[in-house]
Amino acid sequence: MQSSQKTISPFLYFILISSLTNLVFLLIGAVELALFSAKLSGFGLLIIIFLLVWKGALVGFVSWFSHKKANNKDFLVKFIGIYLGRFFGIIIGGFLGYEVADTLKQSNLIGFVIGALAFYFAGRWIGSKISTLIGAQLDKVLSIPESQATVNVADTKSTSRLASMGFILYGVILPFLLAIIGLLMNYFDVPIGYLPELLPVSRIVVIVFSIFSICAPWLLKSRWISKYQTLTSSPESIVYWLGLVFSTVPAIYGFVLFLAMGASIIELCFYAVASSIAAIIWNMNNKVTLKQRAG
Repeated sequence: MQSSQKTISPFLYFILISSLTNLVFLLIGAVELALFSAKLSGFGLLIIIFLLVWKGALVGFVSWFSHKKANNKDFLVKFIGIYLGRFFGIIIGGFLGYEVADTLKQSNLIGFVIGALAFYFAGRWIGSKISTLIGAQLDKVLSIPESQATVNVADTKSTSRLASMGFILYGVILPFLLAIIGLLMNYFDVPIGYLPELLPVSRIVVIVFSIFSICAPWLLKSRWISKYQTLTSSPESIVYWLGLVFSTVPAIYGFVLFLAMGASIIELCFYAVASSIAAIIWNMNNKVTLKQRAG
């Protein structure tokens, strides 16, 4: 019954779905590590907690902001799973493919690439199912108020400020923060490189996916707008955030490369700078997507 549901803010609702979906993939990854007897230190566990809080908060923030403009909860719940499924799919699939190829005495590079690519696309489907299921369960006990349909000048200015804050947080501070964390880990001699044997093949995969992530929003922008036209009232807003998220992917995978495979701090800084530049260029050339629709 509707009366038994507790009303919470849309921001908290999307943070919950993002964090819980993130937790499911982290548990899957933990099971995979346990099956292959991969060792993880106490600091590694702290990094997992950091990833859970950080990615859950940021992806939830992006979804909440888009909801303020598009008011399409079901689509955004599914989007959370698609994004996180792709992210973790590459990591989990690459590791699994590497271990399977090693067991079968086949090329580790081929196994890693096949696993990463297969789980990248499978993660999209699996992730959307997980986030949709979590959303359905939350909807049984929680509800969120409908967004206001009327837009005034103050709302437009507020939305613009939130967009600017999101861009600074996600496109500038995030890559810089990852680089700073890496520098501090090096300075205090924190152990890294739990899977150094994966570094050569991982580096190739990360370079390829980084180039793809930076170029994809520009190549697919028109197609995305047409696709989301029928799914949301503000497709430009969704496309803007998709472009921003894709632009920061190199920094994220660069940090994974540094932490898990033992890449150098120079590499991490390179990926962080590349992400910030890509995000800044995307933001400068897509400000039109931040405008509110009149009706």
